[in-house]
Amino acid sequence: MLLTATRRGQIRVDEWPEIRANLGALPIEIDPVTTSRAWGVSLELAQERQLSVYDAMYLELAMRLQLPLATLDRALRNAAQAVGIEPPPVK
Repeated sequence: MLLTATRRGQIRVDEWPEIRANLGALPIEIDPVTTSRAWGVSLELAQERQLSVYDAMYLELAMRLQLPLATLDRALRNAAQAVGIEPPPVK
């Protein structure tokens, strides 16, 4: 993620430490249900919305838990908005 954003000119390498620190401070939890849905709902979402299965898993999780979805990926953002999932508010 950091490398891709850097290659695209969206961030600089010198911003990595702060970004990593911010990500490390997030209360991230592993969802035990997502893997079991990968070959069902997520695969169908990937096909319907022309996403990778990896991205479709994030979309399925946001839909199932009714959470906003933060992404820089245009296709994933468009797919999320198409099913009523909005990005989180920017402060």
